[in-house]
Amino acid sequence: MKIHSAFCVGLLALLLASGNVFAQSKLRAGAAKVDITQESDLMLPTDVIRDRLFARAIVVDDGITCAILMGLDLSGVHDETLQDAIARTSAATGCPVQNIIVSVTHVHSSSTKTLNVSAENFAPVAASIVSVAQMAKSRLAPARIGYGTTKVDLNVNRDQYTAERGWRQAANPEGSSDKTLAVAGFMGADGTPIAVYMNYAMHPINFYLRGAISADYPGEASRYIERLFDDRTVAVFTQGASGDQNPALNLASLAGTSVSGSTQGANSPQGFNTNAAANSRQPVSAENLPAFQQRIARIGELVTMEGTLIGARAVDVLRNSATFTDTARIWGGQEQVSCPGRDRLDIANPVREGSLPGYKDGVDVNLKIGLLRIGDINFATVTGEVYSKIAMRLKAESPAAKTIVVTLANGRANSNYIYNDDAFNRLSFQVIGSRLKPGCAEGKIVDTAIKLMHLSGE
Repeated sequence: MKIHSAFCVGLLALLLASGNVFAQSKLRAGAAKVDITQESDLMLPTDVIRDRLFARAIVVDDGITCAILMGLDLSGVHDETLQDAIARTSAATGCPVQNIIVSVTHVHSSSTKTLNVSAENFAPVAASIVSVAQMAKSRLAPARIGYGTTKVDLNVNRDQYTAERGWRQAANPEGSSDKTLAVAGFMGADGTPIAVYMNYAMHPINFYLRGAISADYPGEASRYIERLFDDRTVAVFTQGASGDQNPALNLASLAGTSVSGSTQGANSPQGFNTNAAANSRQPVSAENLPAFQQRIARIGELVTMEGTLIGARAVDVLRNSATFTDTARIWGGQEQVSCPGRDRLDIANPVREGSLPGYKDGVDVNLKIGLLRIGDINFATVTGEVYSKIAMRLKAESPAAKTIVVTLANGRANSNYIYNDDAFNRLSFQVIGSRLKPGCAEGKIVDTAIKLMHLSGE
């Protein structure tokens, strides 16, 4: 009995002398990227690969558990295949499923065929998800984590109403728009970033239906940072609440479509139809090929500017305003919520915008809300395209000053767009195309994310 008491006293003394061993664990981070470009996604013989697409991963280890932050240069994911890939990634790395964030940049030019990702097309990407996470974990090294934000004025609200034209997709400078660029950096022992994690809300649509595969401005932002540090850094871009956000400078819409393939039939009496537009594209003629190449180059100049600005501002944040620490506890949690669903009555000939299509009751919409906390940085995730006001409200009500809202993460909700409560009567294509009945999703997202923050100890 005396021996047992002495052992307990000695152990207690050791813990008091060393502090909380869990809190004092030193942080480690590793990062990697792999090419996921598929030439089979070129639809026409004159389509081109402007730049390559990548899966990028950051693995963070606090000495007790680990987390994964991953970005894919894709428009979306095939949900069932992604869930299997996340499960296999968890098994391969030892990082719990709830500590894994896999999000897409939502680039509209990851394929020249369609925005919809099939299970067959996503299968090679799923394999890359597992391998890039394993590669990143194999590179774990001592690291410090830092966070900061800045404002970047590149995006604009895209729901516009005028008395003459009603609701349409067009720049609305008076609409809500979150200009925040949030940055989390993982600094190595030599002062070079191991990884950079960026979050900004803006649809990557510059090369959409242009006959070019490209990672658009997110790819440019990542490559700018990676080149700046001689490819010793991996830079992951993630989408904020971009459901109603477009580039303010949209050269692609000014450039026309005449030399990037015909879009005859794209504009039905009901409005622009994306599937018809994609299917009606034709190869560029020999005489128009130089003009097509010039147009891709000119749009590329704008894309490079957007990405360079975002990348440069992210680096500036890490250099001049972020504070770093080498200890950070990791916590992850996820919860699925449901909202009443609706189905359109005009599926055979859908209206684009400007009028109600009529609805019937549909199956519930299921949304997965997640929270990954690394130290005092909270990464809140949603499996859909979220309107800006929802994320702005979440950040305003969050008990954590450092909150990043990552959308299109960890799956694909059966919702289409997720609009905020007071946008329910807008006849924009996002709102009328949403499967969500009004008055549910905004509150469920905000309340669930904040509940998870409290559970994390925030």
